[in-house]
Amino acid sequence: MKVNPKVVALIQARIGSTRLPGKVLRPILGRPMIEHQIERAKLAKLVDQLVLATSDRPQDIALVDTASRLGVGSFAGDENDVLDRLYRAAQQYSADIVVRLTADCPLLDPQIIDRCVRHFLDHRDQVDYVSTGPTFADGLDVEVLSFATLERAWKEAQKAYEREHVTVYVWQSGRFRVERLEHDPDLSYMRWTVDEERDFQFVSKVYEALFPHLGYKFDVQEILRLLAKKPELVAINQGITKNEGFLKSIRLERGPLIKMRQGSILRSDEYWKRAKGLIPAGTQTLSKGPTQYVDGVAPKYLVRGHGSHIWDVDGNEYIDYPMALGAVLLGYNYPAVNEAIARQLQDGITFSLMHPLEVEVSELLHELIPCAEMVRFGKNGSDATTGAIRVARAYTGREKIAHCGYHGWHDWYIGSTTRNKGVPRSYIDHQFGFSFNDLETLKSVFDKNPREIAAVIMEPYGSTLPHEGFLEGVKDLTHNNGAVLIFDEVATGFRFHLCGIHQRFGVDPDLACFGKAMANGMPISALVGRAEIMQVLDDVFYSFTFGGECLSLAAAKATLTELQNRNVIPYLWENGTRLQEGFNRLASDYAMQKYVECVGLPPRTYPVFQNIGDTPALVVKSLFQQEVIKRGVLAISAGHCMCFSHTVDDIEYTLGVYQEAFDILAKAAREGTIAKQVEGRPVQPVFRPVN
Repeated sequence: MKVNPKVVALIQARIGSTRLPGKVLRPILGRPMIEHQIERAKLAKLVDQLVLATSDRPQDIALVDTASRLGVGSFAGDENDVLDRLYRAAQQYSADIVVRLTADCPLLDPQIIDRCVRHFLDHRDQVDYVSTGPTFADGLDVEVLSFATLERAWKEAQKAYEREHVTVYVWQSGRFRVERLEHDPDLSYMRWTVDEERDFQFVSKVYEALFPHLGYKFDVQEILRLLAKKPELVAINQGITKNEGFLKSIRLERGPLIKMRQGSILRSDEYWKRAKGLIPAGTQTLSKGPTQYVDGVAPKYLVRGHGSHIWDVDGNEYIDYPMALGAVLLGYNYPAVNEAIARQLQDGITFSLMHPLEVEVSELLHELIPCAEMVRFGKNGSDATTGAIRVARAYTGREKIAHCGYHGWHDWYIGSTTRNKGVPRSYIDHQFGFSFNDLETLKSVFDKNPREIAAVIMEPYGSTLPHEGFLEGVKDLTHNNGAVLIFDEVATGFRFHLCGIHQRFGVDPDLACFGKAMANGMPISALVGRAEIMQVLDDVFYSFTFGGECLSLAAAKATLTELQNRNVIPYLWENGTRLQEGFNRLASDYAMQKYVECVGLPPRTYPVFQNIGDTPALVVKSLFQQEVIKRGVLAISAGHCMCFSHTVDDIEYTLGVYQEAFDILAKAAREGTIAKQVEGRPVQPVFRPVN
């Protein structure tokens, strides 16, 4: 990009509004509304040229005349393909940086335009698109992007709603670096845009109160002071659905595809009845059990999977997002992995002596993971984490453990949770939790247990990014106190980064634990680490009959090879971004962003629910999940674990389903009927008080 790039602001406008026809020419204080917006936009100091981008319909010629009279540029293009219109306008005016404004924002503050442009200019090497975020009032909308980004979207966007709404493809496709700015205080509950008659009345009242004294220089703070003095103004346009036009557009495209589940879950319930008196807790894995889904609506037993889709025992099909709690990274029935398993099955599953695959897969891990100087295998993540703790204790001659995150079912850790029945008191007394992103809590553990902590074990990432310097600080504290640093990457390994997510953060541990995704669903885990520490396993007992089981090793080799040879991880980031951005945009458009948010890094995100009034978060989650499952998507519990087989069509279908779920949830929240609409037993916590 040029040293001094040309910044062109495009005001997207037309007369033929569906909900409020002719609104841009309706008078406020004797001048058309669009003129007020143009005059305010002129005050932006970082915009080099202002252009009105309208349609080429005869009725919009009046807007071209308005632009000419006010001394700003104009462009007339396709009415419906607005992306094409803005691209050609930017091209005609030789824009290097494009600022997109819409003509329904007459209260837009020029200082906000400058803030967004300045942020883009200051970070142009790290970002493709900057916009105001959901904490800005609706009507303070500013988007800034490079011309190259606009051009790429113009070439690649295919869907009608992507062409109509211009930047959807940019912020939702996962192919661009997107950043949203926040406003303090949070103004997300404010509506300052003009889509309906009540909006126009509100904006007119604001202009009538402020313009005579301040002209076009009144800013957000002046508006807020006015509303504080006259709170009755806020009530004028309350209760209008945000971005109704956008929601209608995407519903028209996605809605016809959505199908309600036709089959029953009778066979699932029959199996559950048989299991309850036979299997303690009814399930082998608590997170897969019926307590994590709306009992009475969700299926309980699955029998088949292919790609990103699964089928329950009653024959109902779903798009799957838990993906076996993140274990299936490439997709169900993935050919390269299946073929590797089938080939090995012909030779044998497990043997009386070692198998070459033990060496070959160890070499692969050694090649991929910088700290993996030596390697041992297990079957579950808990095997690897428990092995790491035993190694650390043997290496240091100490017994106590500091931990942060979830590390499996063994006594040394699970005693710290509410499910600690059967765990000896001595185990509980030898472990100490500390808080993520809070070095002082770890320092306190060391201070209270001087020279007694054998290891610090933690997940380097759960759903919150580590603060700058946090992981480095953990490593320094750990080593300064003579302990071993263990990163538990059972859930994160090979999903976010080929070498483990700790490589994304640039901090190497002494030991690391991997599992879940490394064999695309086959049971295997790995404990890797520095040779100096791992060599204690020559004497420490860590041995399994099935430690060298060959089908899982063959699957791991095939999976890791696919990760090396194909664009798997970038694909997870891209599709995960598409899903997360789409989810959070829906939450914002339905004014639910305070109660529902999709958090985390795109390859694995979590929809998080909050209490709504007196309705508990788990009940809110249950209604949303219920409506999603009824429409053929298994999601919400266990998060969105993206796999290589999830397609763009899967994401589009899912977002269509989420829109319907948000529609139902938002209405139920307004009416106070969330709990009444849950059709079965709500979702329960995995860890709950046990008497």
